[in-house]
Amino acid sequence: MNVSTANLPDDSWAIDFSYELALQIVNQNLNCAVPIMYTQAVYNLAADNLVNYAPDPTNPASTYWSDLRAKWNIYKFVPGVVQNSSDEGTSVGYVIQDAAKELTIANLQNLKTPWGRAYLGITQAYGPAVWGLS
Repeated sequence: MNVSTANLPDDSWAIDFSYELALQIVNQNLNCAVPIMYTQAVYNLAADNLVNYAPDPTNPASTYWSDLRAKWNIYKFVPGVVQNSSDEGTSVGYVIQDAAKELTIANLQNLKTPWGRAYLGITQAYGPAVWGLS
């Protein structure tokens, strides 16, 4: 993530929480099939979690994590993927792949960071056996 130590949270709870949460979410079937990709999925999801949950350090005062959340609209609700948009002069439409139709609210949140997108890319690449919790 290339985060300087000055921007890491004062207490390690955010890092520990982000990593432990990723371990609980990433499907173990991926670890059985391709362990290196499981490791990458865990680390990418942990990084995504860190952006979502890490507090800014208090000494020295930094707004690193708040700035990232503002940059990527982390707290803005996104109800889904845009399929069509148009006005009087232009029109744009995208084909929505089937996997995007199955995105949960948590997955939509993952799409906001590069690490969350990398995590989703890894898990989706290995099919329904590792995609999601079911």
